[in-house]
Amino acid sequence: MRRPGEVTDSKNGWLQVTFCRPDACQSCGACEGGKKETVIWIRGEADIGDIAVVDMPDRTILRASAMAYLLPLFLFFVGLALGSLAAPGNEIGAILGAVLGLAFSLFILRLTEKKRKNHPDWNPQLIEVLPRPQTAE
Repeated sequence: MRRPGEVTDSKNGWLQVTFCRPDACQSCGACEGGKKETVIWIRGEADIGDIAVVDMPDRTILRASAMAYLLPLFLFFVGLALGSLAAPGNEIGAILGAVLGLAFSLFILRLTEKKRKNHPDWNPQLIEVLPRPQTAE
């Protein structure tokens, strides 16, 4: 997924790129609580006001979404089932198992976060920098 954004700051080889939410997303509100803009920092060189084209592979977005949503949901239900089996007829066992399953999924995500954070496949890449748009005077 390639998205153009405006360079709003530049410090020591890092660019702050601000993206406006696409019109297709106006009614969704799922991204960051319905904010109209998203800001990221990415390595590169550009002037403030330039347009930075940033790419994040679709496959990576799909994998990240699966890890963030499906893994906790799956382990929640696994914990729920194991808790029910460990304490049949007792709701507390099922609840405790579900909470432990969810906690275990968060532990796994946290444990693998550093590896993903430093891997280029999991980070947006700067594709090109376009000069700032000229305004008519």
